[in-house]
Amino acid sequence: MTEKVSSIMWFSLALQALLVLADHEGLCNSSKLATKLNSESGFLRKILSNLVKAGLIQAKEGRDGGYSLAKDPDQIILADIYSAIKSEPFSKGFLDVNDKKCFQPSSRDALCGLKNEMESWIIQGLEQKTIADLLSKS
Repeated sequence: MTEKVSSIMWFSLALQALLVLADHEGLCNSSKLATKLNSESGFLRKILSNLVKAGLIQAKEGRDGGYSLAKDPDQIILADIYSAIKSEPFSKGFLDVNDKKCFQPSSRDALCGLKNEMESWIIQGLEQKTIADLLSKS
């Protein structure tokens, strides 16, 4: 099973890494990526591993290895990135009221429904954008 994470920070870093790779010619190693993104290469490799498993990037191991996009930027949908790195909804914890005794069951149900609706909005928005949409048009 693919190790996934729920942190929005990981989504942000994955998105930024894909943008760097889209602008980079040839392979880009994790050290160079980490420097560009101001991140630790070991931490970044965990994110890149999930993107490789999702088929969004490809990796070549070895001394001359590195990462590159596995698809054209206009074929990488942001929702696919989100799906590749998340294990829990973005909104988890945001409206977490299941254990709160101060809410009536109907209020808890309504808040849980809102949380699910919010997750749906996020995914619908991400399905409308690709990496190419975020690249500089110059």
